[in-house]
Amino acid sequence: MIHVLLASTLPLAVFFAAWWRRGRRTSVRALIALPLACLVSGTWAVTPDLPRLWGDLEWYVDLHHRSYCNVWWGHCMIDARDDIDSSMAFPVLFVLVTIAVFAVGWRELARRE
Repeated sequence: MIHVLLASTLPLAVFFAAWWRRGRRTSVRALIALPLACLVSGTWAVTPDLPRLWGDLEWYVDLHHRSYCNVWWGHCMIDARDDIDSSMAFPVLFVLVTIAVFAVGWRELARRE
């Protein structure tokens, strides 16, 4: 969860900055582009964990011990710190950010009707 949230920080910051600059208005295109940008960035962030999906634990462990593992948005640096990786603050932040994006989208779509 933390990897996806941190990876989504830049797309979310750009979205909310543009939303604020436009007088708290956004376009339907931005409402579609935001989750796509978060999906791409979040997938990049969890790339070292993907081999576990198809049961390749050897490759999974190998990726986590590569010198360049942090190129995936600091993935291994986060995994090395259990207090960060297991913190309950990040699921709460994830839910709050999701609610904020849905609220902006709901408000914008309601205004357009």
